[in-house]
Amino acid sequence: MRLEIANASGKGLAKADAPSPGGRPEIALAAGSIGSVGALLEVAASAGGTVCRSVWRYRDGSLTHLPILDGSRKALPDCEPAGQWLVRWDESQNSPARYVRERTRETPRGRLHETRVFDFKGFELTLDPKRSGAEINGVPIPDWYRAELYPKAVLETLFDRYGLSGLRKAPRLRFEIDPDQGVFALVLRDREGELRLPVTASKPIEGSEPGVELAAGEPAVRAAVTLARGSIPQDVVVHGAGERFDRAYAPVIHWNPRQIRLYPDAEQELCAEVLPGVWATDANERVAITAGGAPGAVRFGNTEVQVRIDGAPDGTDLLLVPRDGSPPAQALTLRGANAFVRMPVVCAAGAPSAAVPDCRVDGPGQGFKRIGSQLNVR
Repeated sequence: MRLEIANASGKGLAKADAPSPGGRPEIALAAGSIGSVGALLEVAASAGGTVCRSVWRYRDGSLTHLPILDGSRKALPDCEPAGQWLVRWDESQNSPARYVRERTRETPRGRLHETRVFDFKGFELTLDPKRSGAEINGVPIPDWYRAELYPKAVLETLFDRYGLSGLRKAPRLRFEIDPDQGVFALVLRDREGELRLPVTASKPIEGSEPGVELAAGEPAVRAAVTLARGSIPQDVVVHGAGERFDRAYAPVIHWNPRQIRLYPDAEQELCAEVLPGVWATDANERVAITAGGAPGAVRFGNTEVQVRIDGAPDGTDLLLVPRDGSPPAQALTLRGANAFVRMPVVCAAGAPSAAVPDCRVDGPGQGFKRIGSQLNVR
Protein backbone atom coordinates (compact mmCIF):
# COMPACT_ATOMS: atom_id res chain seq x y z
CA MET A 1 0.00 0.00 0.00
CA ARG A 2 1.09 3.58 -0.56
CA LEU A 3 2.04 5.85 2.37
CA GLU A 4 2.07 9.56 1.56
CA ILE A 5 2.86 12.65 3.65
CA ALA A 6 1.56 16.12 2.75
CA ASN A 7 1.79 19.55 4.37
CA ALA A 8 -1.16 21.54 5.73
CA SER A 9 -2.04 22.85 2.28
CA GLY A 10 -2.09 19.38 0.79
CA LYS A 11 1.22 19.52 -1.04
CA GLY A 12 2.87 16.12 -1.18
CA LEU A 13 6.16 15.89 0.69
CA ALA A 14 7.10 12.20 0.48
CA LYS A 15 5.69 8.80 -0.37
CA ALA A 16 6.71 5.16 0.06
CA ASP A 17 5.32 1.63 -0.25
CA ALA A 18 4.33 0.15 3.13
CA PRO A 19 3.74 -3.56 3.84
CA SER A 20 0.10 -4.70 3.65
CA PRO A 21 -1.76 -8.00 4.08
CA GLY A 22 -3.66 -7.31 0.85
CA GLY A 23 -7.36 -6.76 0.23
CA ARG A 24 -8.86 -3.67 1.83
CA PRO A 25 -7.09 -3.49 5.20
CA GLU A 26 -8.01 -1.40 8.22
CA ILE A 27 -5.33 1.21 8.84
CA ALA A 28 -4.14 2.49 12.24
CA LEU A 29 -1.50 5.18 12.75
CA ALA A 30 0.43 5.86 15.97
CA ALA A 31 3.16 8.47 16.45
CA GLY A 32 6.07 8.46 18.88
CA SER A 33 8.36 11.35 19.76
CA ILE A 34 12.04 11.34 18.82
CA GLY A 35 12.89 13.83 21.57
CA SER A 36 13.32 16.75 19.18
CA VAL A 37 11.63 18.12 16.07
CA GLY A 38 9.86 15.31 14.24
CA ALA A 39 8.24 12.01 15.07
CA LEU A 40 8.22 8.29 14.39
CA LEU A 41 5.13 6.83 12.76
CA GLU A 42 3.85 3.29 13.12
CA VAL A 43 1.55 2.13 10.33
CA ALA A 44 -0.54 -0.98 11.10
CA ALA A 45 -2.61 -2.56 8.33
CA SER A 46 -4.96 -5.42 9.31
CA ALA A 47 -6.97 -7.82 7.13
CA GLY A 48 -7.86 -11.51 7.07
CA GLY A 49 -6.35 -12.27 10.48
CA THR A 50 -2.99 -10.73 9.59
CA VAL A 51 -1.46 -7.43 10.69
CA CYS A 52 1.46 -5.74 8.95
CA ARG A 53 3.33 -3.15 11.00
CA SER A 54 6.04 -0.76 9.86
CA VAL A 55 7.76 2.18 11.54
CA TRP A 56 8.76 5.25 9.53
CA ARG A 57 10.72 8.44 9.95
CA TYR A 58 10.29 11.51 7.74
CA ARG A 59 13.59 13.29 7.19
CA ASP A 60 15.23 15.35 4.41
CA GLY A 61 12.20 15.07 2.17
CA SER A 62 11.91 11.28 2.27
CA LEU A 63 10.28 8.51 4.29
CA THR A 64 12.67 5.96 5.82
CA HIS A 65 11.44 2.52 6.84
CA LEU A 66 13.13 1.68 10.17
CA PRO A 67 13.91 -2.02 10.75
CA ILE A 68 12.97 -3.44 14.17
CA LEU A 69 15.91 -5.60 15.29
CA ASP A 70 15.81 -8.38 17.88
CA GLY A 71 18.66 -9.36 20.22
CA SER A 72 20.61 -11.05 17.41
CA ARG A 73 20.07 -7.97 15.21
CA LYS A 74 17.72 -9.89 12.96
CA ALA A 75 14.84 -7.80 11.63
CA LEU A 76 11.36 -8.77 12.84
CA PRO A 77 8.96 -9.73 10.03
CA ASP A 78 6.62 -6.96 8.89
CA CYS A 79 3.53 -9.18 9.02
CA GLU A 80 2.29 -11.59 11.69
CA PRO A 81 -1.01 -13.11 12.90
CA ALA A 82 -3.26 -10.41 14.32
CA GLY A 83 -3.81 -10.35 18.09
CA GLN A 84 -0.52 -11.96 19.10
CA TRP A 85 1.19 -8.77 20.26
CA LEU A 86 -0.08 -5.51 21.74
CA VAL A 87 2.06 -2.62 20.52
CA ARG A 88 2.45 0.90 21.93
CA TRP A 89 4.79 3.86 22.20
CA ASP A 90 6.24 4.53 25.66
CA GLU A 91 6.72 8.29 25.82
CA SER A 92 9.41 9.88 28.01
CA GLN A 93 9.97 13.60 28.39
CA ASN A 94 12.76 15.02 26.20
CA SER A 95 13.87 11.62 24.91
CA PRO A 96 12.89 9.34 22.03
CA ALA A 97 9.83 7.18 22.61
CA ARG A 98 10.38 3.49 23.12
CA TYR A 99 8.54 1.01 20.93
CA VAL A 100 6.99 -1.66 23.16
CA ARG A 101 5.56 -5.05 22.18
CA GLU A 102 3.75 -7.15 24.80
CA ARG A 103 1.86 -10.43 24.78
CA THR A 104 0.48 -13.00 27.21
CA ARG A 105 0.02 -16.64 26.23
CA GLU A 106 -0.51 -20.03 27.79
CA THR A 107 2.39 -22.51 27.72
CA PRO A 108 2.86 -26.02 29.14
CA ARG A 109 4.53 -24.33 32.12
CA GLY A 110 1.78 -21.76 32.71
CA ARG A 111 0.95 -18.19 31.75
CA LEU A 112 3.85 -16.44 30.03
CA HIS A 113 3.95 -12.66 29.77
CA GLU A 114 6.58 -11.18 27.45
CA THR A 115 7.71 -7.59 27.02
CA ARG A 116 10.04 -6.42 24.25
CA VAL A 117 11.29 -2.83 24.36
CA PHE A 118 13.01 -1.26 21.34
CA ASP A 119 15.06 1.96 21.37
CA PHE A 120 15.26 4.42 18.49
CA LYS A 121 18.85 4.52 17.16
CA GLY A 122 18.56 6.95 14.24
CA PHE A 123 18.06 4.47 11.40
CA GLU A 124 16.72 1.45 13.30
CA LEU A 125 14.88 0.28 16.41
CA THR A 126 17.03 -2.06 18.53
CA LEU A 127 16.05 -4.37 21.38
CA ASP A 128 16.85 -3.07 24.86
CA PRO A 129 17.55 -6.27 26.86
CA LYS A 130 17.63 -4.45 30.20
CA ARG A 131 14.05 -3.21 29.80
CA SER A 132 12.78 -6.32 28.03
CA GLY A 133 11.87 -9.51 29.82
CA ALA A 134 9.40 -12.26 30.55
CA GLU A 135 7.43 -13.65 33.48
CA ILE A 136 6.12 -17.16 33.95
CA ASN A 137 3.15 -17.34 36.33
CA GLY A 138 4.18 -13.94 37.68
CA VAL A 139 7.82 -14.97 38.33
CA PRO A 140 10.40 -12.88 36.42
CA ILE A 141 12.67 -14.97 34.20
CA PRO A 142 16.17 -13.53 34.65
CA ASP A 143 18.84 -13.10 32.02
CA TRP A 144 21.58 -14.83 34.01
CA TYR A 145 24.90 -16.13 32.79
CA ARG A 146 24.53 -19.83 31.93
CA ALA A 147 27.09 -21.71 34.00
CA GLU A 148 27.36 -24.99 35.86
CA LEU A 149 27.93 -24.56 39.60
CA TYR A 150 29.81 -26.97 41.84
CA PRO A 151 30.02 -27.47 45.62
CA LYS A 152 32.58 -25.00 46.92
CA ALA A 153 34.42 -27.70 48.87
CA VAL A 154 35.35 -29.67 45.73
CA LEU A 155 36.28 -26.68 43.56
CA GLU A 156 39.60 -26.52 45.41
CA THR A 157 40.65 -29.80 43.79
CA LEU A 158 40.01 -28.26 40.37
CA PHE A 159 42.28 -25.32 41.12
CA ASP A 160 44.92 -27.61 42.65
CA ARG A 161 44.84 -29.57 39.35
CA TYR A 162 44.95 -32.81 41.28
CA GLY A 163 42.49 -35.55 42.25
CA LEU A 164 39.30 -34.55 40.41
CA SER A 165 37.39 -37.68 41.46
CA GLY A 166 35.60 -35.66 44.14
CA LEU A 167 34.46 -33.18 41.51
CA ARG A 168 33.22 -36.01 39.31
CA LYS A 169 31.18 -37.59 42.12
CA ALA A 170 29.81 -34.34 43.60
CA PRO A 171 26.41 -32.85 42.71
CA ARG A 172 26.09 -29.92 40.32
CA LEU A 173 23.64 -27.09 39.90
CA ARG A 174 22.52 -25.04 36.94
CA PHE A 175 19.64 -22.72 36.08
CA GLU A 176 17.60 -23.64 33.03
CA ILE A 177 16.49 -20.34 31.50
CA ASP A 178 14.54 -19.76 28.27
CA PRO A 179 12.37 -16.61 28.27
CA ASP A 180 10.89 -17.41 24.84
CA GLN A 181 9.53 -20.75 26.08
CA GLY A 182 8.67 -19.63 29.63
CA VAL A 183 11.34 -21.82 31.25
CA PHE A 184 12.95 -20.95 34.60
CA ALA A 185 14.02 -23.97 36.61
CA LEU A 186 16.59 -25.04 39.19
CA VAL A 187 18.34 -28.21 38.01
CA LEU A 188 20.36 -30.39 40.40
CA ARG A 189 22.13 -33.56 39.30
CA ASP A 190 24.58 -36.15 40.52
CA ARG A 191 25.53 -39.70 39.59
CA GLU A 192 22.18 -41.00 40.86
CA GLY A 193 20.08 -38.76 38.62
CA GLU A 194 18.67 -35.31 37.99
CA LEU A 195 16.20 -33.16 39.92
CA ARG A 196 14.48 -30.47 37.83
CA LEU A 197 12.48 -27.94 39.86
CA PRO A 198 10.47 -25.13 38.17
CA VAL A 199 10.89 -21.83 40.03
CA THR A 200 7.57 -20.81 41.59
CA ALA A 201 8.53 -17.66 43.53
CA SER A 202 11.30 -15.08 43.63
CA LYS A 203 12.05 -12.18 45.94
CA PRO A 204 15.03 -9.87 46.45
CA ILE A 205 17.44 -10.55 49.31
CA GLU A 206 18.19 -7.55 51.47
CA GLY A 207 21.85 -6.98 52.23
CA SER A 208 25.11 -5.56 50.96
CA GLU A 209 25.32 -8.02 48.05
CA PRO A 210 22.45 -8.08 45.51
CA GLY A 211 20.63 -11.37 45.27
CA VAL A 212 17.33 -13.21 45.17
CA GLU A 213 15.69 -16.00 47.13
CA LEU A 214 13.98 -18.60 44.98
CA ALA A 215 11.35 -21.21 45.76
CA ALA A 216 11.35 -24.14 43.35
CA GLY A 217 9.32 -27.32 43.05
CA GLU A 218 6.67 -28.72 45.39
CA PRO A 219 7.30 -28.97 48.31
CA ALA A 220 9.43 -25.90 47.85
CA VAL A 221 13.20 -26.08 47.74
CA ARG A 222 14.87 -22.79 48.70
CA ALA A 223 17.85 -21.33 46.91
CA ALA A 224 19.57 -18.11 48.02
CA VAL A 225 21.38 -16.65 45.00
CA THR A 226 24.06 -13.97 45.33
CA LEU A 227 24.62 -12.14 42.06
CA ALA A 228 27.80 -10.55 40.74
CA ARG A 229 27.35 -7.70 38.27
CA GLY A 230 23.63 -8.25 38.43
CA SER A 231 23.56 -11.32 36.18
CA ILE A 232 26.17 -13.85 37.38
CA PRO A 233 25.07 -16.38 40.05
CA GLN A 234 28.20 -16.19 42.18
CA ASP A 235 27.00 -18.13 45.23
CA VAL A 236 23.95 -20.37 45.56
CA VAL A 237 22.94 -21.99 48.85
CA VAL A 238 20.30 -24.73 48.57
CA HIS A 239 18.01 -25.88 51.39
CA GLY A 240 15.24 -28.46 51.36
CA ALA A 241 16.49 -30.66 48.50
CA GLY A 242 17.77 -33.41 50.80
CA GLU A 243 21.19 -34.57 51.89
CA ARG A 244 22.31 -35.20 48.31
CA PHE A 245 21.95 -31.58 47.20
CA ASP A 246 21.75 -29.26 50.23
CA ARG A 247 24.98 -27.27 50.14
CA ALA A 248 26.68 -24.11 48.82
CA TYR A 249 27.54 -23.93 45.12
CA ALA A 250 29.77 -21.64 43.06
CA PRO A 251 30.77 -21.32 39.39
CA VAL A 252 34.27 -21.80 38.01
CA ILE A 253 36.04 -18.45 38.21
CA HIS A 254 39.69 -17.98 37.27
CA TRP A 255 41.41 -15.14 39.11
CA ASN A 256 44.62 -13.41 38.11
CA PRO A 257 46.01 -9.92 38.73
CA ARG A 258 44.86 -8.63 35.34
CA GLN A 259 41.35 -10.01 34.95
CA ILE A 260 38.63 -12.28 36.29
CA ARG A 261 37.31 -14.93 33.90
CA LEU A 262 34.11 -16.90 34.42
CA TYR A 263 33.77 -20.26 32.68
CA PRO A 264 30.56 -22.15 31.82
CA ASP A 265 31.97 -25.36 33.36
CA ALA A 266 35.13 -26.96 34.72
CA GLU A 267 36.06 -28.60 31.42
CA GLN A 268 36.22 -25.29 29.59
CA GLU A 269 38.36 -23.78 32.34
CA LEU A 270 40.85 -26.67 32.07
CA CYS A 271 40.92 -26.38 28.28
CA ALA A 272 41.73 -22.67 28.52
CA GLU A 273 43.96 -22.40 31.57
CA VAL A 274 45.80 -25.71 32.03
CA LEU A 275 46.06 -28.00 29.02
CA PRO A 276 47.32 -25.69 26.24
CA GLY A 277 51.10 -25.79 25.89
CA VAL A 278 53.98 -28.00 24.83
CA TRP A 279 54.48 -31.17 26.86
CA ALA A 280 57.17 -33.87 26.86
CA THR A 281 57.94 -37.25 28.40
CA ASP A 282 61.25 -38.23 30.03
CA ALA A 283 62.07 -39.90 26.70
CA ASN A 284 61.52 -36.49 25.02
CA GLU A 285 58.33 -37.49 23.21
CA ARG A 286 56.58 -34.19 22.64
CA VAL A 287 52.97 -33.23 22.12
CA ALA A 288 51.49 -29.78 21.51
CA ILE A 289 48.06 -29.12 23.00
CA THR A 290 46.10 -26.22 21.52
CA ALA A 291 42.56 -24.88 21.76
CA GLY A 292 39.99 -27.00 19.93
CA GLY A 293 37.26 -25.91 17.57
CA ALA A 294 34.47 -26.25 20.14
CA PRO A 295 33.92 -25.35 23.82
CA GLY A 296 35.47 -27.88 26.18
CA ALA A 297 37.72 -29.30 23.45
CA VAL A 298 41.46 -29.28 22.73
CA ARG A 299 43.69 -30.55 19.97
CA PHE A 300 46.37 -33.13 20.84
CA GLY A 301 48.66 -32.68 17.86
CA ASN A 302 46.27 -33.23 14.93
CA THR A 303 43.53 -34.97 16.91
CA GLU A 304 40.68 -32.91 18.34
CA VAL A 305 39.11 -34.30 21.52
CA GLN A 306 36.36 -33.24 23.87
CA VAL A 307 37.48 -33.17 27.51
CA ARG A 308 35.07 -34.78 29.98
CA ILE A 309 35.23 -35.08 33.73
CA ASP A 310 32.12 -37.28 33.77
CA GLY A 311 33.02 -40.73 32.53
CA ALA A 312 36.72 -40.57 33.39
CA PRO A 313 37.64 -44.02 34.76
CA ASP A 314 38.68 -44.45 38.40
CA GLY A 315 42.27 -43.36 38.81
CA THR A 316 42.03 -40.69 36.10
CA ASP A 317 40.64 -37.15 35.96
CA LEU A 318 39.77 -36.39 32.33
CA LEU A 319 38.42 -38.60 29.56
CA LEU A 320 39.45 -37.57 26.03
CA VAL A 321 36.58 -38.22 23.59
CA PRO A 322 37.57 -37.88 19.90
CA ARG A 323 35.41 -35.38 18.00
CA ASP A 324 35.36 -37.69 14.94
CA GLY A 325 33.08 -40.18 16.75
CA SER A 326 35.68 -42.88 17.35
CA PRO A 327 35.78 -44.56 20.78
CA PRO A 328 37.81 -42.89 23.56
CA ALA A 329 41.25 -44.42 23.93
CA GLN A 330 42.96 -42.07 26.39
CA ALA A 331 42.42 -40.36 29.73
CA LEU A 332 44.53 -37.94 31.75
CA THR A 333 45.49 -37.95 35.40
CA LEU A 334 46.54 -34.46 36.48
CA ARG A 335 49.63 -33.98 38.64
CA GLY A 336 49.32 -30.27 39.33
CA ALA A 337 49.34 -27.52 36.74
CA ASN A 338 52.50 -28.65 34.93
CA ALA A 339 52.29 -32.44 34.73
CA PHE A 340 49.88 -35.19 33.76
CA VAL A 341 49.85 -38.91 33.10
CA ARG A 342 48.27 -40.13 29.86
CA MET A 343 46.46 -43.43 30.46
CA PRO A 344 45.19 -45.90 27.82
CA VAL A 345 41.50 -46.75 28.30
CA VAL A 346 38.90 -49.09 26.85
CA CYS A 347 35.25 -48.00 26.68
CA ALA A 348 31.99 -49.86 26.19
CA ALA A 349 30.15 -49.64 22.88
CA GLY A 350 28.37 -46.34 22.33
CA ALA A 351 30.77 -44.43 24.59
CA PRO A 352 31.28 -41.36 22.36
CA SER A 353 27.58 -40.44 22.45
CA ALA A 354 26.87 -41.54 26.04
CA ALA A 355 26.35 -38.82 28.64
CA VAL A 356 28.60 -40.78 31.04
CA PRO A 357 30.77 -43.20 29.04
CA ASP A 358 31.59 -46.57 30.64
CA CYS A 359 35.39 -46.77 30.44
CA ARG A 360 38.27 -48.47 32.29
CA VAL A 361 42.04 -48.09 32.39
CA ASP A 362 43.82 -50.60 30.12
CA GLY A 363 47.53 -50.52 30.89
CA PRO A 364 50.29 -48.36 32.37
CA GLY A 365 50.39 -44.62 31.87
CA GLN A 366 52.95 -42.24 30.41
CA GLY A 367 54.02 -39.08 32.25
CA PHE A 368 54.25 -35.64 30.62
CA LYS A 369 55.63 -32.34 31.91
CA ARG A 370 55.18 -28.84 30.58
CA ILE A 371 58.27 -27.50 28.85
CA GLY A 372 59.76 -24.30 27.45
CA SER A 373 58.18 -20.87 27.73
CA GLN A 374 54.80 -22.47 28.38
CA LEU A 375 55.78 -23.24 31.99
CA ASN A 376 52.87 -22.24 34.20
CA VAL A 377 54.18 -21.06 37.57
CA ARG A 378 51.46 -20.82 40.19
